[in-house]
Amino acid sequence: MTKSNQPAPNAFYAPSLLPAIEELLARGFERERIEAVFRRSLYELRTPFMRVPLLLSRRFWALAQQSNDPLIGLAAGRRFLSTSTNGLTYLFDVAASLESACRYFVRFFPFFNGHFHAEVVRVDEGVELRLHDCGSLKATPAMTDYILISLCSMLRRKLLASGLEQDPIEAIGLTFPRPAEHQAYVQAFRAPVLWQQPCHVIRLRPALFVQPLTPGNHMLEQTLVELLETTRRNSETTLLDLVCNHLVAQLANNARWEDFCAAQHMLERTAARRLKALGWSFSELLDEYRRYRAEDLLQGPGLELVEISDRLGYSDVQSFNRACLRWFGVAPGVYRSRLG
Repeated sequence: MTKSNQPAPNAFYAPSLLPAIEELLARGFERERIEAVFRRSLYELRTPFMRVPLLLSRRFWALAQQSNDPLIGLAAGRRFLSTSTNGLTYLFDVAASLESACRYFVRFFPFFNGHFHAEVVRVDEGVELRLHDCGSLKATPAMTDYILISLCSMLRRKLLASGLEQDPIEAIGLTFPRPAEHQAYVQAFRAPVLWQQPCHVIRLRPALFVQPLTPGNHMLEQTLVELLETTRRNSETTLLDLVCNHLVAQLANNARWEDFCAAQHMLERTAARRLKALGWSFSELLDEYRRYRAEDLLQGPGLELVEISDRLGYSDVQSFNRACLRWFGVAPGVYRSRLG
């Protein structure tokens, strides 16, 4: 397989978060706070070929949660159509039907969002567009809301642009337990919402799914496909990406800087200087990944604390306890009990 057919499940396309960034700016978040999360300027985040590790997605949505709005993902997602312009949204719009638009979405979406891969499944008499969480770090509920509400808007816009005043969406399924604000979700999605589902899903009306919507324009579609492939090819992996990929692969094996440098045939001092120029040190990245991975593992069932400690590469549970006290202000057992 070629490089473009193997999007790493540990990075995302930075400009895909620009609508969410605009939402935070509109709510009074200072630009410097947002830039500090990414350790990049907003100008750099708009670079067409910028991809960044998933830990920066988690850092961003942790900042967004400081708005004290549990529906911040839905609000940010509603900005998506008006402020996000990329090859995938254009390709989605020019596709001849929802069926072909969703095929393009499944093909290219992992490049834009490393948290998920997508698939179209025909079930009973319906059609489901499913999102499976497969990244090295899980997507937060706010990120999931952001993606799903954006996608619903794209689906509905496609029918409206074709002059069809019909809703292609039958229902939404989310993996999360039903929150206190569940009626707000129904209003935002304008569809019934099912909770604690096996995966995130948009259930579509089968007749509208296959109905021709726009005149076929094979040349335009092919041009947009080529542009997306060019973007993928030119989105070169940075030293920051390489270090984060090493951490993901070696976290349980006590990931070490000297091992990374040896594998990359780089001098440690030179590599450290280059990484610092990107705003990071190896120890900072290791601590960040351990923190977010700990959050994921503590939220999941069935793992003893000693096993979580091992998976994070700690030599003993006491070291893991001290790290949790620093991250969360409480011991890991207390943190897990608070999550219910």
